[in-house]
Amino acid sequence: MNNPDNLDVQKQLEQEITEDPPRVLEKRGKTKGGMINKHAKLQNLAQQEDKDLELTSIWNFGTREKGFGSHVFHGNCIPQVVRQCVLRYSKEGDVILDSMSGSGTTLDICKELERKCLAFDINPVRPDIRKADSSCLPLSNNRVSLIFIHLPYWNMVRYSEEKEDLSNMSLDRFYAKLHAIFAEQKRVLKPGSHICVLIGDKIKEGKSIPLTFETYNIMKNYFTYKDYAVKITKNATSVVNKGRVVLAELAWNNLLKPSHDVLLVFQKD
Repeated sequence: MNNPDNLDVQKQLEQEITEDPPRVLEKRGKTKGGMINKHAKLQNLAQQEDKDLELTSIWNFGTREKGFGSHVFHGNCIPQVVRQCVLRYSKEGDVILDSMSGSGTTLDICKELERKCLAFDINPVRPDIRKADSSCLPLSNNRVSLIFIHLPYWNMVRYSEEKEDLSNMSLDRFYAKLHAIFAEQKRVLKPGSHICVLIGDKIKEGKSIPLTFETYNIMKNYFTYKDYAVKITKNATSVVNKGRVVLAELAWNNLLKPSHDVLLVFQKD
């Protein structure tokens, strides 16, 4: 037998959708009877599709989008990854933080998408990027609505001669420094907002260094896990320059060639 309460809820829902569909999306995702509002979910899906948001966890963008940051900056982040994060986890007018700005990819994406970007780096290469250590930022508490960071893959690329540059540290110091960095990122991030961290693993002396897993474990101390995506990498500089020598070394040690980066998404409670 049908529950009269559920029938009343269904009737009310159908009336709301018929009379004013946009209001349904804004009003709620569930009714008091626990029935999921399918119209609201489908409308939200359509909005994400209109923004060209990725809807699966495998991101394969192919070539780098031009006009954002520098394509010759060693260790740069392709703009498509930043764009996905900014569109999904922020809105126009929001303040976005990138404290490891590199060549300014996040800064340029934010300008196009009408967000304000606070760009810092321990070794700035552009005048619109301010010098600062990611573990000690000149920002007030709860200042930003989204954080994007592309971490160095330990010492794969040496970015500067700065003592506090992650790429100049031992592996133990690298991990210890990440604790300090994420504690500071948490301080400046607004409650309920997201932090997106792009990281990949490294092969050193015939061993796989699990930077991704260690970064995930460190972040759990400061944020709540939300999601992840795997970004396929192509034409990595090390492989292009050394060709089959890289693959031969990996095969000799019975290791697979890392062909992806991982985007870790966490949220501040």
